Amino acid sequence: MPEYPEYLAAAVFAVGGLVHAVLAPHRFSTAVLFCLAVTSAGLGVSARSAQSHHTVATVLAVAALLGALALGLLLLVDAVLLVRRYGPQAPLLATGAAGCAVLAVLGLDVVLHLVGGEVAGGLMVAVNAAAGYLSLLFLVFTGYVVVRGRSTSPPGTTHVVVLGAGLDGDRPGPLLRRRLERALAVDTCDAPDTDPVTFVVSGGQGDDEVISEADAMADYLRSRGVAADRIVREDRSVNTGQNLRFSGALMDRAGPGHRATVVTSGFHVYRTTLLARRAGVPVDVVGAPTSPAYWLSATLREFAAVLWLDRLPLIGLSLLLAVPVATAGFER
Repeated sequence: MPEYPEYLAAAVFAVGGLVHAVLAPHRFSTAVLFCLAVTSAGLGVSARSAQSHHTVATVLAVAALLGALALGLLLLVDAVLLVRRYGPQAPLLATGAAGCAVLAVLGLDVVLHLVGGEVAGGLMVAVNAAAGYLSLLFLVFTGYVVVRGRSTSPPGTTHVVVLGAGLDGDRPGPLLRRRLERALAVDTCDAPDTDPVTFVVSGGQGDDEVISEADAMADYLRSRGVAADRIVREDRSVNTGQNLRFSGALMDRAGPGHRATVVTSGFHVYRTTLLARRAGVPVDVVGAPTSPAYWLSATLREFAAVLWLDRLPLIGLSLLLAVPVATAGFER
């Protein structure tokens, strides 16, 4: 066995990440490989610091515990506040469950530390490595969301596709209103001598909605002074993939040479971009602002959705973390 197996694993993951960044820069698996590299290196540093620099190891452990405690409490408090405001919706409850899971890992750490022994120590390494890896992956994804959410529309846009969201009765809810206002801003950014853009409002009627999201969006745009002949309704879609495919088909039927900008919420831009590439729909995607209170919960939901999008390769890659975990556990 190599003298520093965790560092060797980190180097392999890092090289894989660099190769993947060149071949498929937009896939989230690139971030997964780099997070595996950082986690593997962290395992090596932790194992050797515990042996030769006990004080350093203790400081790092306390810092990690405090960071995890802050994250768990933040998720839990955010979920409680949102459930009180919007009711017990599944994404909000999932945020609370994630916070409880983080706090449960801390509780398990305390139990394993009190139990002591080689088995408990090895189990603690495995649990903390998995939790740290997922936390790091979420932080990287948050960076993706922040950067992608600030994208701007390119010049020459001919169609603005607005993705649907929840309604408040027969009117757009707060999230959807922000998307519509962002779409109107894209329209006003064009030069005065260019043709006005066509708005494609995309969203079907949910089981709990009185009208389709497309109809509600069209009414809102007309109330803001957009002529009816500049609004195209796509009222069959029930998810983002269908939004993109059905809207793309409508624009293709209108004629060649169009350039589309999709408007969604900032936290949703990255996944929308991935789905557009997968569907073969050439669009640019820009984001609308989101309420700070809702942003964390929405970002966590998007994180789970992106992982699910490429679940098989991502799970396969993540399982490779077992190699440096096992070597670090044996070195204790």
